[in-house]
Amino acid sequence: MSRFPDRYREVSVLDVDVPLEIDALRALLTSRPVYRRTRYVVARTRGATALVEVSTIAGTALFHDVADIRLLAGPDETTYLHRPDLDTGVPSQLVKAAQDAPRSRCVVVEGRYGHVSFVLDPAPVRLHVLDVAPPWPAKLVDQVDRVLETADDLPALLPLPRVVELPDLLPDVSGGHYLLQCRGGGMDVPGASVSYLDEVPPRADWTLLGCARSRAIHDFLYDGAVPQIDTCPRTLARDIEVPQGEVLLLKCCLLEEHIERDGQTVVVPWGATFGHLREGLDAAVELAGQQDCQASAPVERDS
Repeated sequence: MSRFPDRYREVSVLDVDVPLEIDALRALLTSRPVYRRTRYVVARTRGATALVEVSTIAGTALFHDVADIRLLAGPDETTYLHRPDLDTGVPSQLVKAAQDAPRSRCVVVEGRYGHVSFVLDPAPVRLHVLDVAPPWPAKLVDQVDRVLETADDLPALLPLPRVVELPDLLPDVSGGHYLLQCRGGGMDVPGASVSYLDEVPPRADWTLLGCARSRAIHDFLYDGAVPQIDTCPRTLARDIEVPQGEVLLLKCCLLEEHIERDGQTVVVPWGATFGHLREGLDAAVELAGQQDCQASAPVERDS
């Protein structure tokens, strides 16, 4: 399980002139008081970094004496990163930075405002985000990233984009005629005729590129059957295998004001607000936790 400080004010950064080993660090840190909020010390020397947890002697003074220390991560398993655009108070931002040091148990990050924090043994909730594009950037992926930039009260989530490019769903388009849901997405189909459903063009011999909602709109506006290439993320999700303990997030235009859970999948409305997305991320964290509990539950065996 990932470990973070409750607040970065619990973290003190100290440049030292001793080896980053338990005995030398214990001798140094027990010889001097620390600020009463300090629980962790990031010790640095000659480009190397170690993470220490301190146990202090309780009291009411502004500074407390250190009773003992514990070396949480030595210099051979700790990386120090500078990420000035990253808020180190947000767990998801810390695990995102930790992807740049995949072989380190501990990643210390100096981020926005000069604040320093860390993640120890990164193990975020892996969130597969399925979206279709255009438009670019893929909207759901972009919205999730924006929510996670400030979600300091959520456990660490690592979004994994699964973007399906709509042109890749088309067969040989030479000479074809496609009816797209709207012009707003900005999709172009070179070599084919293109119309847009939201503009209600005259009926033609076309193939609808859309989902169940656009099919229902087509059925309302026009008579007769129409060939269709289904672009619904729920349909596309059938080809995606999500490992146990991980969660899939997608959107559906059949939802308007609520989210749904379906196995390992969380579904938000197509036009999801940031409130919907926050609700969806909360549900994803809960689903991942339930799977972890099921995986760790003891198996009863017949005697």
